[in-house]
Amino acid sequence: MKNSNSKEVKADAVTVKEKFSYALVNLGNIPITALTSSFLLIFYTNVVGLDPKACGTLFLIARVLDGLNDPIVGFFIDHLPNTKHGHFRPPLIVGTILCSINFLLLWFGPLFFPVFKLGIAYITYLLLGVLFPVMDISLNSLLPVMTTDVDERNSLSTVKGVVYMVGMMILNIVAPIVIDDTNEASGYIIVILAALAVVVGCSLVGTLGVRERVQPQTTEKYSIKDMFRILAQRPVWVMFLASLLMTVGMFVSNTVNTYFFTYIIGDFSLFGIASAASMICLFPAMLVSGKLVNKFGKKTMFIAGLLCMTLFPLLRLIAVDNLPLIFICTGLVGFGQGLTMPLSYGMQADNTDYVELKTGLRGEAAIASLSSLITKCAMGIGGAIPAYLLGFVGFDSSLAQQPDAVKQMIIVCVLIVPALFTVVGAVIMGAGYPLGKEALEKQNEQMNQIHGKA
Repeated sequence: MKNSNSKEVKADAVTVKEKFSYALVNLGNIPITALTSSFLLIFYTNVVGLDPKACGTLFLIARVLDGLNDPIVGFFIDHLPNTKHGHFRPPLIVGTILCSINFLLLWFGPLFFPVFKLGIAYITYLLLGVLFPVMDISLNSLLPVMTTDVDERNSLSTVKGVVYMVGMMILNIVAPIVIDDTNEASGYIIVILAALAVVVGCSLVGTLGVRERVQPQTTEKYSIKDMFRILAQRPVWVMFLASLLMTVGMFVSNTVNTYFFTYIIGDFSLFGIASAASMICLFPAMLVSGKLVNKFGKKTMFIAGLLCMTLFPLLRLIAVDNLPLIFICTGLVGFGQGLTMPLSYGMQADNTDYVELKTGLRGEAAIASLSSLITKCAMGIGGAIPAYLLGFVGFDSSLAQQPDAVKQMIIVCVLIVPALFTVVGAVIMGAGYPLGKEALEKQNEQMNQIHGKA
């Protein structure tokens, strides 16, 4: 019996090659959301010449409406037939190709058709909401089906979190240097074309290198009614709300940081140095997260990360233009992000197991669709809030020096608004998420019994 169990665990192990491939496919998913959240607003206002309030309406309406189709896309992906290439890999490849074409048009379509530039922005932004989830939901569905082993899942979650955060930081370091002048199109063109090569190359190569091991215990597919049962499970919707609030705060900060370093600090390239400080502090968080999770549990450490992301930005209010303070606080926020981001992916897999135990259904794509919904709603809300507020106080892209009211609003959006969203997310997580350390250990034991590994 012991030998049999050992063989099963070995068969469920994920190879180094697969982990590298998983890292690649996650890396290929990053530039679309990272560049859109950080640089699209300033590109549309300063290069395309769109009004910030018009951009705010576009971001809010398009992303929230499009987000409603994510559970439908998840339902569709879950009901695709299994193939010899797996269940989730084929739609991931198709989604990558279609989304990449649209991503190119999202940026350059308004420049090619200046008379219809707002219409092109709406069309391509709406299409992003349809095509990106095919790519994103398929990717986020991979982790639960690659392995049932808890340690392997934690390892894959760490890989995903590290790649996501490092990829985001590298883009935020390199892109400002390449763009240089936020009012000129040439730098944006180089960044977008290079990013597109990363999206296509890494996504396709990475997808071909991963395996889907975990098969559902039943071939019966869940219905639309069952989908709502899945999404209504307590850990699923609590995690959704907490992650949504956290991500909205991050997107608000990312969106306005371009304005902060342009108009408050007066040197856009320093945005890259701040991003580097954040990235440097990610690695200590990754190194200690495993031990901390083993001691305190995922839920506790996730909340701790949220509190880091809440408190340290507020310290910058002591002197908002003090560069050492900016870099130190940004680094400490990066430490908090280094705790929360990897954990969120592993907790999504835990939620998938919870749903199976409670309902007898596995809905990887349905649950993963919430991650895509979070991303898109956060992009919409996180882009709309600063766009509306800057438009309200009279931001004018033609002015090298903005009025004091605009500068004050930039500071509010960078520091205070994200903190408010994140602290509410921490409260919701602490009060509502049921899978604490002991409860999760019990759940893992039950799942091992179901999959014959007791």
